[in-house]
Formats: sequence, structure tokens, C-alpha cells
Amino acid sequence: MRFVFFTDVHLLEREDSVKGFELCIESMLSHEPEVLINGGDLGVPEGATQTYKEMIARIGLPVHMVNGNHEICNGSLDPERAGEFSNSFDHAGVHFVMLDLVRAFEPTEEHPWNWYFTADEKNLKWLEEDLAGLDADVPIILTSHVPLSTSFPQRMGQVPGMEFPVNEATNAKEVLEMLSRFRNVATLHGHDHENSRHRWRHIQILTTGAVAGNWWRNGLDSPNQFGEPQGYRVIDVDSRSGEITNRYHAFQPHQDIEIAPATREGRRFVNVIDGGSAAVVHVEGVGRLSALDPWGQENKRLSTHYYELPEECPPEMDVEVEFEDGRTVEASLLFEDSD
Repeated sequence: MRFVFFTDVHLLEREDSVKGFELCIESMLSHEPEVLINGGDLGVPEGATQTYKEMIARIGLPVHMVNGNHEICNGSLDPERAGEFSNSFDHAGVHFVMLDLVRAFEPTEEHPWNWYFTADEKNLKWLEEDLAGLDADVPIILTSHVPLSTSFPQRMGQVPGMEFPVNEATNAKEVLEMLSRFRNVATLHGHDHENSRHRWRHIQILTTGAVAGNWWRNGLDSPNQFGEPQGYRVIDVDSRSGEITNRYHAFQPHQDIEIAPATREGRRFVNVIDGGSAAVVHVEGVGRLSALDPWGQENKRLSTHYYELPEECPPEMDVEVEFEDGRTVEASLLFEDSD
């Protein structure tokens, strides 16, 4: 069974957002999915939700959505009802959970946002009841707008473990513990406008780059913050084994790259767009590279899919990457002198 996950569309916020989402829809449908899953954040302007509904109505496939923080911002989500919309459904032997973690907040000087994320007692109880009785062999796909496991706050200079977090969720570990008894699990997220993948125990944690990329700041050419193309994730679930495989795709040909050079403050990296700790990156004449430690103080403001090169490397190199799904991709990279 195949479905597509997309997130952070941000309609009507800047020029080309509607045209871009039209291109994205066309590209997503080319994979012939059975279901579409939206990770939230339709857009801040008041008309974003209605525009989205009109565009989605023409698709002809089931489209499920979890609320993002901007649904509070644009008024489509009643702040007093935030957190009441967790739901689940079954499709082709897969159990899908849409976990509604966003909550309203009265902004203060210390917390200027009107939202935060939590898996509160009510949602934890709902999830426990929802999963009860399911066999451990049932594949589980859980979607929440904010990642359930993430190094983003640490890497971006925030203080992890905030009482009212804006880039993680309180009690997220409790959610993951509930999921851990199932053999095949993937969680799908957006919010951070980056691509990041790792595993919590055996659970795949998949944060997916935004359709809007850099909030459409440069129209149709607005890649996400670490060079990830504007795109979506295609997920396949094997009907016999329940194995979950997936791959990130750009929705525009000119952004369709999987390996790129990256330079930050004099440090050079192989940027593996959909890489993670399980990817194998080999550079000719250098050997195998290791993924960055996302918790290292020296790696703040860097991506989890950067693989650092030694200082003495030449500016041109051939790279081979074996992805988690077994695919192998080769590329020749050229580094410029400046960042």
C-alpha cells in the first residue's frame, strides 16, 4: 500500500504558493497513492484554509490532516478546542493515527507565541485506548505536526525540555513507548521546515521538508533551510511483512537533487538530503563519513543529514551513498571557496 505525506503548505503567504501547491499535487498524484496525509500548517492568512479545501476537493482521493500551529494563527482552529481532534482510521491493513498536539497559549514576554505542543493526559489516554487490542504485527503510522523525537531545539539554540515547547512536545516519550510494542512503526512530522530522519529504538522518526520550503520567500525556488528541495514523502507499506519504506521527493525538476555540497563557517559537508544515521556515505580517496552528532555543541545550526569532510579534502570528489532503503546514488561534488 502506498500513500503520500506532505506538510507546511503555507498558502497565500507569498507569491506562487497556490501555483506551487498545484504543482505539488500533480507530482504527488503521479506516484498513484491510495491516501494523502497532511501534517498541518495550511497558512497564516485567513483565506488559506478555504483555498486549501477547494484545491483538495478536486483530488478525488482520501486526504487526512492533523492540525498545525498556524491553524490557530489563521482562525480555522478554535483555540478552546485545540487538542480535541485526534483520530484514527484503518486502510489496507495499516492503522493510521492523527495525533493533535497543538494547544493555544496566551502570549507573554517570555513566550511570545500563541501556541505550544503537548501530549497531555487526555490525548495519552485516548491513544492508549485507540491502540489497545491491536496486534503487534499491525503496521502503525502516526502523524503529528511537531516531531515526537527531535534534536531541533538543541541544534537551534533553544533550551530542550521547555514547559510550553514550540519545537517539541511534552510527554512525547510516553507516546513513543506506547508505539514501541508494534513491530513496524513510522511517525510523520513537519513544522521545522527541514528533512530529518532517525530511529527511536526501531521506530522510524520522519520529519519531512515543507512544501513551502523557505515559506515561499523566493517563490517557486524556495528550498528548505538546509538545502532540502520543496517536496513530500512517499511511503510504502508491504502488505505481507508490514515493512515501511519511504523516500523524499521534490515536486519540481530543478530542485530534484539527493546529494549536494554544503559549507558552513569553513567546514565542508556532504549534504545527503534524505540521509540519516543509517545511510552509508563513501567518498573516493577519503573513505566512509559519519553523520554529525546532532547533540554536539559544535554542531548547532547544522543539519542531521550533513556528513563532515576532513579539512584536507580536495574541492572535487566522487561520492556514493547507500540509503536506508538499499538504493545507491552516486554524485560528483565541487566545493566553491566561500560559504
